[in-house]
Parts: sequence; C-alpha cells; structure tokens
Amino acid sequence: MLISVLLAPHGASTWIEGVALQLLAPGGEPLSARVLLPISGDLRHPMLSTLELIAHTEPIPQGSRVSGTAWAGTDQIETTVPTDPFTELEVHMRARRRIDPDGDDRDLRLLSAEERALIAQDFPWIDEPRLPLAVGELGVVEGGPSEEEALDELIGELGIDEESAEWLKELLEEEE
Repeated sequence: MLISVLLAPHGASTWIEGVALQLLAPGGEPLSARVLLPISGDLRHPMLSTLELIAHTEPIPQGSRVSGTAWAGTDQIETTVPTDPFTELEVHMRARRRIDPDGDDRDLRLLSAEERALIAQDFPWIDEPRLPLAVGELGVVEGGPSEEEALDELIGELGIDEESAEWLKELLEEEE
C-alpha cells in the first residue's frame, strides 16, 4: 500500500524530530512493520514523502487504517487514515464538493433503519464503534470511605502538616 505523508509547519517553522507510520487492523493490531522516516530538523515549508507499507496478510481487512505519528519538540502529533479501497484519500480529506452554507439542503435528514443498515455494510464502525482493547467499566462503589476519611488519607499521602491540613479542610467546607 502506497502512503503519502504531507508535513506542513504551523506558523513560520516547526521542529520535527521524527515521523512513524504503521498499518493497523480494525482492532488495533499491527498489520505491517512500523516505518520510521528519516525526517529530522527545522521544517519551514510543506514536505511530501511517499512510501510503501507492506501488510503481513493479504488482503488487508476492511476497516484497517494507517496510523501516523510525528514528533515535534515536546509534542506528539498522531493521525489515522482509513485504508478501505472505497475511501479515496483526497475525497476523504477534501470531500467531493464544497458545502454551500446558503444552499436549500441545510436540514439533515435522519436515516431509516434500512438505510442505516445498508450504509453499515460498507462502514461497519457506524454500528460497531471501535473501542480500545482495555476498556474499563464504571460501577457504583458502595461502602467506600467517607469524604472526610478520603481527605485524611490524601493529607497523609501528601505529608501536609496539621495547620495546613486544617486550612485545607476549612477551604473545602467553604466551597460546599
């Protein structure tokens, strides 16, 4: 799969320390080796680089994506692009036509269940949202420590002296 990476600076210039790309399955498992591009330095103008990611399996599963990471100083910029054959990158990024804000079709029309099911055949993430592999569950904790006990525990962990602890408790009581 050929991938083009366009790097463009924010403002006058941006310091780039590296760029990495990898082909990922719908569940997030790697389908290719992670490719590190030899890009480092002061980026003053847009730069386009093209490379080939070779998948470990053929064909590439539907719903796969290319994940890109760029390191710029202390920032890490991440992006993903779908790899589905029916998704043209240019169309995905720019759309087929401009949206006319003065057009007559301003109101969105809700899809019927049949229309949604038909679209979900091509775009499975509509009805099956992608969740991280380790998703926590929320639940009600019964019989946990009281607010005062939790505050005392926090004060102990932080090593706050008695005078500061009293001041903190008074401050929190004022907020209630």
